[in-house]
Amino acid sequence: MAIFSTPATLLDSQASALRTQLRGVFDGDAEAVHQARVATRRIRELLALRRATTDEQQDDADVAKGFAAIGKALGRVRDVDVRIALLRELEAHTPQAAPSLVVVRQHHARKRLDDVRHLIKTLEHLDVASLIKSVRRNHPENVRTRLIWRGWREPHRRQLLERACAAAEGIAHATGVYFPNRVHHARIAIKRLRYAAEIAAATGSPRFDPPIRQLSKVQTTLGNLHDRQTLADWLSRHEKRAGVGADELEVTREVLSSEVQTLHAKYLARRAEVLAAVAEIEGLAVMAGGLARALQIGSAVAVTGCIWTGWLLSDRRDRSSALRAKMRASA
Repeated sequence: MAIFSTPATLLDSQASALRTQLRGVFDGDAEAVHQARVATRRIRELLALRRATTDEQQDDADVAKGFAAIGKALGRVRDVDVRIALLRELEAHTPQAAPSLVVVRQHHARKRLDDVRHLIKTLEHLDVASLIKSVRRNHPENVRTRLIWRGWREPHRRQLLERACAAAEGIAHATGVYFPNRVHHARIAIKRLRYAAEIAAATGSPRFDPPIRQLSKVQTTLGNLHDRQTLADWLSRHEKRAGVGADELEVTREVLSSEVQTLHAKYLARRAEVLAAVAEIEGLAVMAGGLARALQIGSAVAVTGCIWTGWLLSDRRDRSSALRAKMRASA
């Protein structure tokens, strides 16, 4: 028999995962920084659910801000690590540009040292050990009870609906033509929906697993795309640096641009599958509110693919109005 978690036990698990990575983070280990960042993101997702189930107290707000600051500092180091790894790959596969890329990579290595120092000072200033302990053991009793029992389910269901809407709108707004910022915003919306869906799967709804896998695949593709686009943008900052050749940077940008185009085409090939996954999550969230309530919404929601197709063909105001009407009907 499957044993499912509650949001409270998930919060304990992610807090333990973050605590396990702290030694490596203080040593500047890249993998520890990555894993700590993932754990921090999931903690923040669960803290948002806590706030949705009760009136937010100042202590809760301070804890949430603390983890947001940690996540930002971890993200700064992680981003540099990704660029350094990409530069190493480019040095190997673009030998004509390698001399300039080595100079750029060395600059990034110095920047990483500064960012790691800032990260360590942030962790020390926030007293990260106490912050972790506060979410593992010091929940206000009413909050923890709501996270264990059913008080969190309806807010979480609404969160899923809102994030499904945001993901669908982000994908539609990105269009089939490559706009870096629009694709980035779509990626963030997809990632936020995936984190919310993972809570549903872990707390007893395994039917969320297939759409989560679809979201994860496209998130990886869009993440790789974003990493290359970000590095291409960063290269312009090094054009006048000593030891860096403009021609070599231009070759590198062309290589990155080609990879971005390939990844964008890969995303577009999966876009219909992603929209189907978003629609499936929406449908599961609607049904979680009760079959009777789901039936009240009308047959259009039962065939969620038709809902999303209509949203893609209508303007954004109509899509937002449709979601608000749907949520009122399910209340």
